[in-house]
Formats: sequence, C-alpha cells, structure tokens
Amino acid sequence: MFRRLIFDNWVSIFPLISIIVTGVVYATITWRACRMKKTQIEHLENLPLSGDEPAAPPASASSNPEH
Repeated sequence: MFRRLIFDNWVSIFPLISIIVTGVVYATITWRACRMKKTQIEHLENLPLSGDEPAAPPASASSNPEH
C-alpha cells in the first residue's frame, strides 16, 4: 500500500516538468523574437520572395506517368 502512494506522488512530477519545459521554450522564442535586430527582421521578411524562380517546377500533363 505504501509503495503505491510513493509511486503515485513520484509520477506526478512529469506533468510539472513538461509544463516548465514548455514555458521555458515559449519564453525563449518570445525573448529572441523581441530582441531581434531590425535588419535581421527585414532579411527574414524577404526570404520567401527573394528569388524570381518558382519554388517548384510547374507540373505538366505530359510528365505524369499515370496517364
């Protein structure tokens, strides 16, 4: 009976650890985002649109092996 009580109390530490780790991760991401330099923000804003080429080649019906 006493083993079960000790075991139940020991297992309850895992939710507490997961909440703390999650909070630290979100706080770190928020802190880094708030402290980011304006030049780095502008660079990251333009990354997806920086190239003139399409991200993927256009699909054509002749290259489809199923038909």
